[in-house]
Amino acid sequence: MSHVDEAARRLSKSGSTLYAVLELKKGASPEDVKKAYRRLALKYHPDKNPGDAQAAEIFKEINTAHSILSDPKKRKIYDKHGSLGIYIHDHFGEEGVRYYFTLNSCWFKTLVLLCALLTCCCCCCCCCFCCGALKPPPDEAARRKYQQNVQNQPSRSGENQRQGLR
Repeated sequence: MSHVDEAARRLSKSGSTLYAVLELKKGASPEDVKKAYRRLALKYHPDKNPGDAQAAEIFKEINTAHSILSDPKKRKIYDKHGSLGIYIHDHFGEEGVRYYFTLNSCWFKTLVLLCALLTCCCCCCCCCFCCGALKPPPDEAARRKYQQNVQNQPSRSGENQRQGLR
């Protein structure tokens, strides 16, 4: 594979990587994908190139590209979101892809920020936790309260009996 193919591999977000592996243009028909796969699989098959590690690696890439581009759902996800979309699809399914990219979109983040500001949610939380009723006690007050709790605890029954016997 040439230097141009390496550059195309880094641009997987644009959808050109798997197409470059199969030496196709983006938007190629399923028949073209099948033909390119067969041609390249015969050329780089490990049985045709015994002992050639690079050919075996290229053959694996060709198989991966074919498995994604021949599946209409995976191809649609790959064309829209790139290799990250395929990774998420493999781990979380088709719904996971939709949720991930929805939650990471700029408009969703802006909407959440605006809702927080308009409802004063962040201000209420800040007031309650920093200077309001939920403010944590200072260290000295917490230490005095702990000491009071220790002194006010009832003694064990065994200790009472031992003290009464003396």
